[in-house]
Amino acid sequence: MDKWKEIKERLKHLGGRVDLLADGHTLSLTKAHDGKKIFVMVYVDGTVNFEWTKTEDGKPVHPQGRFWRPMKRAAYRKKDYAALKRGWGKKEADRMVTPRVVGVVPNFGTEGAAVAHLKKHFPDLEIKVDEVADGF
Repeated sequence: MDKWKEIKERLKHLGGRVDLLADGHTLSLTKAHDGKKIFVMVYVDGTVNFEWTKTEDGKPVHPQGRFWRPMKRAAYRKKDYAALKRGWGKKEADRMVTPRVVGVVPNFGTEGAAVAHLKKHFPDLEIKVDEVADGF
């Protein structure tokens, strides 16, 4: 089985978990919920540090932020475009309604989104093999 399909399969159900090795870091992907939404959390070296959410020019400041989902937001909504164009001109209005990366967050909406991000940025990652198979 392809490693990407195996990651998706392990995260298929709520509570699913997979441990990965990428760029010298251990990633733990866990499918969880908060009462309303189901999502995939990404823990880097076993933790989530919200200091890692910072970005500069669309790139994460901390190397651990590379494993997280880029969050894009625009300064103004598209429905305000006509008023912005009248006040600031077309070029500036286009810039104001174009989404830009404002931070990175440690969750993905689906396992497919998490796998697509990891596949694009870390094609050589490995699935961590469990050393202890007998359990507790």
